[in-house]
Amino acid sequence: MPGWDFPRGPVGARLLVRTGLAHGLTAGQCLAGTGLAPADVAEHGRLEAGQELGIARNLVRWLGNEPGLGVQAGRDYTLEAVGVWGFALLTSPTWGDAVEVGVRYFELTTAFVRPELVRANGELALVLHDDELPEDVRELLVERDLAAIAALVAALVDGLPEVRFETTLDDIRAAKLSELLPGAEFTGRGARHLIAGDHALLSTPLPQADEHTWRNCKRDCQALLDGRSARTGTAARVRSELLAHPARSVRMDQIAAGLHLDVRTLRRRLTAEGTSFRALKAEIHETMAIELLGTVGLGVGQVAQRLGYSDLTSFTHAFTRWTGRPPSSYRTGGQK
Repeated sequence: MPGWDFPRGPVGARLLVRTGLAHGLTAGQCLAGTGLAPADVAEHGRLEAGQELGIARNLVRWLGNEPGLGVQAGRDYTLEAVGVWGFALLTSPTWGDAVEVGVRYFELTTAFVRPELVRANGELALVLHDDELPEDVRELLVERDLAAIAALVAALVDGLPEVRFETTLDDIRAAKLSELLPGAEFTGRGARHLIAGDHALLSTPLPQADEHTWRNCKRDCQALLDGRSARTGTAARVRSELLAHPARSVRMDQIAAGLHLDVRTLRRRLTAEGTSFRALKAEIHETMAIELLGTVGLGVGQVAQRLGYSDLTSFTHAFTRWTGRPPSSYRTGGQK
């Protein structure tokens, strides 16, 4: 299952439809084949990522792959429109905190590009991956998501911090994006999509910081994610078994035996429920690692050992892949 395939609010779909209407399409043309009615992309409700993808395909079908179309669909994003995730960004104490919220709670957005934090040579880069996007709508959706990020950055601060923007899009599309954010210049034809700046930027305070509100918003974000990822059926049984046996070395055949199933049947049932043994195992490890590091206060090495990792490097790589941050950033006490 691609990383963008999660339920989402209607704001992304609504702005795509609005863009289509501005170019002379009807609502019926924009929503054709999606199973959505105009009321479904109104202020409330949920829809599937595939439905939003269908709207994007309709725009390309009727209007062509026109440079700037995605920018029009992304420039009107507001912090309020993206709910509690937006308020968590707005009230973040620093840029580093805002970036952490943005990446960690990515699945509360309407984005299709997948974010990853990369630190190297004293610089922090937010890399945005588009490798899982269908080719026919890739440029439109990348444009839309980059434009949305630019709009949200502009909503957080009056003056743009010293960062650079790169994109694999061509120079025409990059220029359309640059028009959105005064002082920003998107460099086209790059190796990847990224926003990068000096590592010191992370500690820069944000103007509407409110740590109490920020922490409450983060808690609400986590509750929303937990609610979405609540498992039922076979997945719930596997999740319970993994919680009881959290070691990394536990194998699928061992869990299957505990459930009185053969491996093939277990794999088939999990696939039917939209998940896999590997995904559930990673979910459990992430949840337990964060709890042990941040709440219990164990050291990184202790947590790695409890979860069955043979060395600290393997655990650090896995944790960073899950959360976008190294495990040391969650540690509040204990010994490394």
